[in-house]
Amino acid sequence: MIAVDLIKRPARYLVIADDRDAVTNWAEHMRENRLPKRLVVHVERQADHPVEREAQWDELSGSTLDAGSESLSLLVYTAVSHGHAAHRAKREYALASAAARMGEAIDTHLEYGGRGWVAIRLADGGSDGELYGSYYDARDAQEHPERCTYFPISPLFPWTPRMCEEHLAHMADYGRRSRGLVRDFDAFL
Repeated sequence: MIAVDLIKRPARYLVIADDRDAVTNWAEHMRENRLPKRLVVHVERQADHPVEREAQWDELSGSTLDAGSESLSLLVYTAVSHGHAAHRAKREYALASAAARMGEAIDTHLEYGGRGWVAIRLADGGSDGELYGSYYDARDAQEHPERCTYFPISPLFPWTPRMCEEHLAHMADYGRRSRGLVRDFDAFL
């Protein structure tokens, strides 16, 4: 008889992800609302025994190299299930893409010495391209103000990619928590 563990405990999962068609220049220019997405190809729980773990790593990393695609990558996540590990891989990629787009929007304004308030969409890190005189002006100009974050920008305070990523993650988590969408295991991972 095989014993099945029904209690979800954090474990390490190996995820093979494909970023091949995540972003193309044509799609970015033709459809601004297209969000880059990571395709999760395979998820496997990491073995407990060190020898098995090393063999498992060698097999999966070898299969990503044998595929001959530079877009495949082997990632490791701490999660409570296969689905949670896949979700974390997709969310990490979406957050990094949104942070890059947010940084580009801020840099575009700072390039011309702009000062004021900017509205950034939480979903993709994009902006409407406008600078506003106040928080309220920026919020009132948005079609869905609850889906954006607002903050002042100035040449005296440049934003780094890390700051953009942390800000978007914090605001997205704040929105999820305020709507009651956070599960217990998400709060600790």
